[in-house]
Amino acid sequence: MPWQAFVYGGAAAMIAESCTFPIDMSKTRLQIQGQIADPSLSSLKYRGMIHTVVTVAKQEGAASLFNGVKFAVLRQGTYGTIRLGLYYSLKSGWESRNVGDKMPLPHLVLLGATAGVVGSFVTTPTDVMRVRMQASQQTNAQPLIKSFVDIFKNEGIRGLYRGSIPNAQRAAVVNGVQIPTYDVTKRNLLANGYLDSKLTHFGASLFAGFLGASFSQPLDVAKTRMMNQRLVQNSQVKIYKGVMDCLLSTARHEGVLALWKGFTPTFCRLGPWNVIFFMTLEQFRLLDNSINNREKAVF
Repeated sequence: MPWQAFVYGGAAAMIAESCTFPIDMSKTRLQIQGQIADPSLSSLKYRGMIHTVVTVAKQEGAASLFNGVKFAVLRQGTYGTIRLGLYYSLKSGWESRNVGDKMPLPHLVLLGATAGVVGSFVTTPTDVMRVRMQASQQTNAQPLIKSFVDIFKNEGIRGLYRGSIPNAQRAAVVNGVQIPTYDVTKRNLLANGYLDSKLTHFGASLFAGFLGASFSQPLDVAKTRMMNQRLVQNSQVKIYKGVMDCLLSTARHEGVLALWKGFTPTFCRLGPWNVIFFMTLEQFRLLDNSINNREKAVF
C-alpha cells in the first residue's frame, strides 16, 4: 500500500483537528446536557455553540476550550492515518486493476465505512479521554499515560472502550458518506469543466462535511453520552444499556430533535474541518511528484 495515503492522511487530520477543537468542545457540552439518566447533567446550561464557548471561557478559563486536545490530536494521528490510508490505498489498488474505470459509488461507501470502523475501534480509548476532558469543568493537566491508567483502574478495559459500538457506527456513517461524497463531488465538478483548483476542493469538502454531519449526528450524540458515563462502584447514575437504549431514552425524555443536539457546532466543526483536511491533503498530493502523476495517483 502506498505510504503517502497513510502519512498525509494522518498529518492533515491532526492539522484540521487542532484548528477546530474549541468548536468540538462546545458540541460535546451541548450533547451531554439535559440527560435524565445523569442528574448532574439534567439542567440546560448552554443555549448554543457561541454561548457555550463564551460561557466556558468566562467561567472556566480560555484554556478549558482546549481540554482534551492532546487526546484528540493523538486520536487523529492514528485514526486519520488508518482510515485515510486504508481507503485511498485500496481505492487506488482497485482502480489500478480496472484501468480506465472509477470505483462505483456503492463500493466507495462500503470502503469508507469499513476504513472508518477499523480506525475508530483502534482509537476508541483516546476518544473516551477526549470526550471526558471536554465534558470536565476542570482544566486537565494529567499526563496521557496516567489518564489511561486511571480509567483502567477504576473501570477496567470496558471503561477504555466505553461507547466503542456507537463510535464505530458513527465512524462507518461519517466515512461512508464524507470521503466518497468528496471524491464523487470533486470528480463530477472536474467532469463538468471545473479546474482542479482550491475552489473546487473547497466546494466538494464543504458539501461532504454537511452530509456527514446530517447523517451521523444521532449516533454522535449516543456516542458522546455513552463515553461520558462512568461505571464505578456504588455509582447511582443510570447507565445506558446500549446504543438503541440511549437513542430511545433521549428521544423519549427530551424529544426526537434532541438526537440532533449540537448539530450547529457539529457542522460548524465538520465544515471547516473538512475544508482544512481535504485542502491540506490536496496540497500534500501536489507537493509529491509521484502522487501528482495521474498513473500512480493515490488520492
